[in-house]
Amino acid sequence: MKSMTYRVKIVKAGQEFEAEGDKKFVLDMLARYETAGPPATPSVQTSAKPAKGASTATVQPAGIGKRTSVGEFIRSLGLKKHTDLVLAFGYYLEKHAGLQVFTPADINTCYYEAKLENSNTSQMIILNIRRGFMMTAKRDKEAGKKAYTLTRPGEEYIENCAKKPSK
Repeated sequence: MKSMTYRVKIVKAGQEFEAEGDKKFVLDMLARYETAGPPATPSVQTSAKPAKGASTATVQPAGIGKRTSVGEFIRSLGLKKHTDLVLAFGYYLEKHAGLQVFTPADINTCYYEAKLENSNTSQMIILNIRRGFMMTAKRDKEAGKKAYTLTRPGEEYIENCAKKPSK
C-alpha cells in the first residue's frame, strides 16, 4: 500500500504557507501556522505523488522571516562532495524544514529542489553514519521506512562549514 501524501496551501494577505508530507506532519505544521496568526481556510489535497514544485523540504515554521530555499542553503555552504551534501540536506531538513527525522526520499527531494544531480543517497547516508555524523532514528514500526537524524558532531560539521567563507 502506498502511503498518502497530504498537501496544504494557504494564501492570505500576501503571505503563503505550504506543507506537504504525511498526515501528522502536515497537521503539525498547520497547527504551528494557525497559532502564529488568525485562522485561515486551508485547501487540502491528497495524492500518491508529490505535487510538482512542492515538497516538505521548503516548509518552515510560521513566524520566521523569509524562507531560505534548500538550493540557497547548499550554495551558501559551497560543498562539493555528495557525502557532505547529503549531510547538509539532513541539516536543512531538521533545522529549516522542521522535520525531526528524515528519509532517503526526503534527501532526494532536496537534490531535486536544489537542482543538483543526485547520487546514491543510501550509500552516502551509510558513509555519514560511519563518519559519526548521522544515525538511525527511532521510529514507529508502522512507518516501514528507515529514518535518520544528525548527530551532534554532524550538526557541528555543517555549522563550521557555514562559518567558513565560500569560494
